[in-house]
Amino acid sequence: MSRPRQTAERRPRYSGAARGGALAVLVALSCSTTAHADDWLGPDKALHATVSAALSLAGHAAAFPFLDTPAERALFGIFTSLSLGIGKELVDGLGLGSASLKDLTWNVVGAVAGALLAWAVDTWVVTPLLEQAAPRVGF
Repeated sequence: MSRPRQTAERRPRYSGAARGGALAVLVALSCSTTAHADDWLGPDKALHATVSAALSLAGHAAAFPFLDTPAERALFGIFTSLSLGIGKELVDGLGLGSASLKDLTWNVVGAVAGALLAWAVDTWVVTPLLEQAAPRVGF
């Protein structure tokens, strides 16, 4: 059985800003010159992952009053963390540091790990406690 052919209306559309932002990240990272060895397991990679996980957790917590489900809050946490991580790498790419795709990769790993932890605690601890504490209406 073949998949139905996607029509123009069903294809994902990406805004010019999203394309421009992605291009800016790639250009900044490719134009940067790194004078130091950038190992995948270098000493700064744990810092990138840890800070990104903490930012993801903070974004999840900040979204609690505004978003309804743990999944939405987890995605907001990832967005928050990666926005700051990409911004930092862009600044590094402009000559204020040494930009690295490896650093950005560890930012993604940390953001996803933090979001998974926040989602698990939210789903299996916080939500059940809030449901228990909610006043019961009716008889």
